[in-house]
Amino acid sequence: MIPKGRPGFPAPPTPACSFSQASTSTMPLSANGLPPVSGGLKLLGVYIGHGTQNYTCSANSATVAPASIGAVASLYDATCEAIASPPSAAFTNGPANALKTASFSQPAGTTAIAGIHYFADTTTPTFAMLNLGFTYAKKLANVTAPAGSSPGVKTGQTNGAVPWLKLEHETTGEVGHMQEIYRLNTAGGMQPKTCAGQPAAFQIEYAAEYWMWG
Repeated sequence: MIPKGRPGFPAPPTPACSFSQASTSTMPLSANGLPPVSGGLKLLGVYIGHGTQNYTCSANSATVAPASIGAVASLYDATCEAIASPPSAAFTNGPANALKTASFSQPAGTTAIAGIHYFADTTTPTFAMLNLGFTYAKKLANVTAPAGSSPGVKTGQTNGAVPWLKLEHETTGEVGHMQEIYRLNTAGGMQPKTCAGQPAAFQIEYAAEYWMWG
């Protein structure tokens, strides 16, 4: 586990709202099979990510499948909206509504940009947060997005929503508090099944909730 308040890195900031009502049951996990939050961890924040899933095609062919090369997203603070009882409507519909706006624009139900998500290489999701530090992550589990998830609203977005994930921090190269990160309530981002008609590299817009624990 990451030492809290270690030299050179401050403790997480005091939230603008009370976290007393926040618990693992706040997250929509039970019906979708992701592992629970590890014991002893506390909620650090909830964010709506809005950006693109990125893919490449080695050939314009129906026999070739697109390869994922990661994602890039801006992360917007939605913590107070997420843990409200009940959560605000703007937050609940945040990922789907985000896709109705320009790429990387601030979604409704959020207060401010809080960080960025990108891939350090094609397999290493990375999070750089203004108040929580920096971490490399690795995938622990994934489940298919529930039926009815928004596939996106832009022209050509008919492939569905990317899976829900549980990520765990790597043990090297990080300076921060994040230990487990969940990507939930995804909207859009899925690649087509084949590379027929696709360019060598392309992006598909997506949005999701990111719940961070530490």
